[in-house]
Amino acid sequence: MENSLTGLGKSGLRREMKARRRGLAAAGKAAADAVVCGKLTARNVAGGTGGAPDSGGALAVYLATPDEIDIDPYIERMLRAGVETVAPRWNGETYELAKLKGLDGKNLRTGPMGIREPADADIVEPEDVHAWIVPGLAFTRSGKRLGYGGGWYDRFLASAPEGTVKIGVAYSFQIVDDLPAEPHDITLDGIVDDSPDHDSKGDARWQT
Repeated sequence: MENSLTGLGKSGLRREMKARRRGLAAAGKAAADAVVCGKLTARNVAGGTGGAPDSGGALAVYLATPDEIDIDPYIERMLRAGVETVAPRWNGETYELAKLKGLDGKNLRTGPMGIREPADADIVEPEDVHAWIVPGLAFTRSGKRLGYGGGWYDRFLASAPEGTVKIGVAYSFQIVDDLPAEPHDITLDGIVDDSPDHDSKGDARWQT
């Protein structure tokens, strides 16, 4: 973790982290992404037996852009296990959560910002989500998150019921000592990254 980065402010930190992600070599990125997917599976983020949510709720994921951690292998594993899996979908005015039925071309479309999203508007309310896996540009081990500036995930997570598991995923260089926080920022329950050692707050599932 780097104290020097915290003085950049939100906009400077976003620029720095975007540049670092773009600078990752393809082989190194693929290896790091695989570690994160393995940790998500090992820690049973979805909960329950065989990955199925024990509360009956859905698992909310994101569909990665080229620079983000690619969790597609984990998503495919959850879909094969029968986990109800949802992802953000643009409805023309805002983002909603829609059921993912597969990661192939017939089940996905490209949204207005070039982000993959479910093709069908089979909507699930945030209140019906049991666990969240969220991207970001920087995180702290205490659960602070710096997003992209749109506030979409903060609005989603603000509607999540008490007890919902909220996990961020990051490359190890995205973990910083502290982040500026606003009153509307939602604290995550833990961070999963690509480092061999892992230490985050909260549930024992997020401890190595």
